[in-house]
Amino acid sequence: MSWHQLNQPTGREATVAHVIEAIDATAPETKEDLADQLDLSTHYVSEIFQDLKSEGVITKSYVIDNEAVYETADAVSPLQDKTLGGTADGDHILTLFQSLYDIVLKQYQAAKTVFMGDEPQRTAEELEPVTNERYGAVLSELRSYTLSTKWPGNRVAADLASIAKDLEIVGDRSSFISEVITQADSAPSGTVKTRLIDIFNSGEKIADIVEAILFESDASQISTLHSTEKQVHRQMSELYELATAFDVDIYGHLVVLIRTVERIIHHWVNVGELAVQVHTGLDPGHVEL
Repeated sequence: MSWHQLNQPTGREATVAHVIEAIDATAPETKEDLADQLDLSTHYVSEIFQDLKSEGVITKSYVIDNEAVYETADAVSPLQDKTLGGTADGDHILTLFQSLYDIVLKQYQAAKTVFMGDEPQRTAEELEPVTNERYGAVLSELRSYTLSTKWPGNRVAADLASIAKDLEIVGDRSSFISEVITQADSAPSGTVKTRLIDIFNSGEKIADIVEAILFESDASQISTLHSTEKQVHRQMSELYELATAFDVDIYGHLVVLIRTVERIIHHWVNVGELAVQVHTGLDPGHVEL
């Protein structure tokens, strides 16, 4: 996984970084307020402001353009030093994320196995404590990283925390699906069951794409991720129509399952989009539904 390396600015570079960070954190109303805050002359702040405005990093309203910041920054995060082949801290964080991803995927696969009428080696509910433990380990590491890292590295850490939360939600919703299936008096069959299995499989495909983006830095997969998500939503729309032919109890059961899988896929896609932003500094946007 290739992360941008945070440079150590000095002189004017350091001052520019302080100006950007101050604007991002406090949104001052005037250049005078910003100059007072940084203990700099108004003229010097004005000069830096004009340079940043010409580069598109900030606007007249003192708003930071995230995309422009990342595009013009030499580096974003010290999670992994590409010139040294990786750092101990970066490798440790990546290992924690991979561990969280793996257990969450197992929960999802276990829920699918239960829906298919088979017995998983461990149910999604049984795996939930492991997910919670690994999620906690990731947050603890990121909390420490955030406190010890200046902007924009701490912003990257915030994105990583959001990724971890999305993964945790995938695991939680997978457990919910497993519980719903186990407690149901009846289960879908025939074409409806086959269609829902197809949707589960599409969810796994999305998870694989997300893994490539997150851990292999393959940001080019974002278009495949979005097109696959669109395909899944079409599958769900068709399944909703089929489900209306069933009685109220079966219909209600199906709607709960479909909507929960839909939420899981939403969070998988969130992970992929945030990963692209972390890797490239660019917001890939979201699929239009």
